[in-house]
Amino acid sequence: MASSNVTLLAFCVALTLSVLCNDASASAEAVAQPLRQSHRKASKTWCVAKPSSQVAALQDNLDFACSESDCGAIQGTGGCTRPDSLLSRASVAMNAYYQARGRNSWNCFFNGTGLITITDPSLGTCKYA
Repeated sequence: MASSNVTLLAFCVALTLSVLCNDASASAEAVAQPLRQSHRKASKTWCVAKPSSQVAALQDNLDFACSESDCGAIQGTGGCTRPDSLLSRASVAMNAYYQARGRNSWNCFFNGTGLITITDPSLGTCKYA
């Protein structure tokens, strides 16, 4: 009889542990799923000019980036002609270069005047790629 009780007790413990482990696994998956989704959303990055950058550096960045990538968004009737500031135009150009080159950190360096952001800098009609 004692042997039956031990077997029954062992079975109950194993069943309880199995249920607890499955619940913990399900809970861990429930937590991991949103984290994986938020990581995918955050994987998009943009390059913008540091607001503290000198005017000459911003102009150099603008000239270089536009010579190496498409700056149509800041020219003519492009969607990024407003606000009409050097900081804004340089940011759009620097991001165009950064996106065209594969979003590597070194493609946003611009002699220390570029910043990589996970927040979309698009504003109004100006949509960053």
